[in-house]
Formats: sequence, structure tokens, C-alpha cells
Amino acid sequence: MDLLSYLIEVAILAMVIQLGELWMAIGAVLVLIIAARDLKVSILLIISLGVFYLINGIGMKDYWLFAVLALLALGYILGLGKEEAPADPYAGLLGGGMGGMGM
Repeated sequence: MDLLSYLIEVAILAMVIQLGELWMAIGAVLVLIIAARDLKVSILLIISLGVFYLINGIGMKDYWLFAVLALLALGYILGLGKEEAPADPYAGLLGGGMGGMGM
């Protein structure tokens, strides 16, 4: 999963929390965790849920943007934005990855 998908998930989660319905927020997190199928994303979404409820609960609604940026930075630090390059599907043809022209 890349950072853009994570940003969209965090935005959805933030909108649901602002509605004030606990069951909607937990349902949204469960659906997003099932859709992500990654342990790091699952942990980050649970942390995001806690951070947003903390910010919303203590009345610091002016700091939502900083919370989102901090969560994105945490996602980047944990390697969420780093995707490995796919293997060359033609590497075995004609003697290697260069297609046999590397002589």
C-alpha cells in the first residue's frame, strides 16, 4: 500500500470520527483493515483511530492537520511508502535481464 491510499484512509477515518458515531468509526477501521491486508497498515489505522479520538475528545480540533501530517510521517518512517520494484518478467529469456544484448 502506498502513502496516497493511506492518506485517503486517514481522511475517511477523520470524517467518520467527526460525525461522533463510535460504531461507524470502528466499522470503517475494520473495513479498511480488511481491504489493506497488511499488518503495518492495520497497526497504523488503529493508532490513527486513537489519535483522532484523543484530539476530538480533548477539544484540540484546530490541530487535525498536524495530526494527519504526523500520521503520514509515521507511515513513511515505517516503510509504508516504499514499494519494491517488481522482478523483471523477461529476465530468463535470451540469457538474462539485458535480453542477450549485454555481450
